[in-house]
Amino acid sequence: MSISSGINQSVIGNIVKAFTGTTNEVVNEVRQEYGWDTGNFKNGGAWDTRFNRIKQVALQNELLVLTRKRGIWSFICVLNLDSGTLYVFSKDKNLEGVIKKLGRKNIHYFQAFVSLNSDPVDMDNQQMSLFSVFPEDYEMRRIREAQKILGEEYPLVNQVIFVVAKEEERKIVGVEAKLFNRYFELIDVQDWSSHVPDDEYGSILVIDEETIDNTENIGIIPKVKQEVKNRKNYFEKELSSKKQEKKDIKEEGNS
Repeated sequence: MSISSGINQSVIGNIVKAFTGTTNEVVNEVRQEYGWDTGNFKNGGAWDTRFNRIKQVALQNELLVLTRKRGIWSFICVLNLDSGTLYVFSKDKNLEGVIKKLGRKNIHYFQAFVSLNSDPVDMDNQQMSLFSVFPEDYEMRRIREAQKILGEEYPLVNQVIFVVAKEEERKIVGVEAKLFNRYFELIDVQDWSSHVPDDEYGSILVIDEETIDNTENIGIIPKVKQEVKNRKNYFEKELSSKKQEKKDIKEEGNS
């Protein structure tokens, strides 16, 4: 399994720009118009602005826009009907927080979506000790949650790609497209940072309400957490090794 977007680079570039473009002007206009001094609306307003821009780009390029709600948090994701690829947008720290909570009682929609990435496992190249799976009930709840969120579009999704903004000191420094398997082990990654405007500063993407909601009343499934960590470390090393092999082959071809 590897990332196959099915859309050209110009469209990818427009989506990344819509996702990472500054929202300061829009937020400031709203603040001035309504005289809102506290700025409590800023985080939600920034997300709404970005989601709206992503929506416009998607519609202009015949991509399907899915507007969904979880609790008090509404979000937009984009589906390419030709390839069955669903694009989900996040900040790196938000995504990392959700990954760490994989296996807990409450299921974040990221955890539900990633269950749709079910590439077969090559058992010959893996250690059997790494393959303890989640309880069947947990896996079924993940699937049911994905079905509930996606509704009629559920059968149309073949893979889920996370479009992740990397941020340092409140500045966007890059964007990556990431493909995980159902255990949130990284299978493939593409760097889309070249499409990020050079002057993007400020508060992009805040911790979303969905992440906050899932921190309450959470139970942990026994003997899962360390096994998931072991699997994660293994796949990260495997991905790094594959990248080095590709680099060596390329250098041999150029010599």
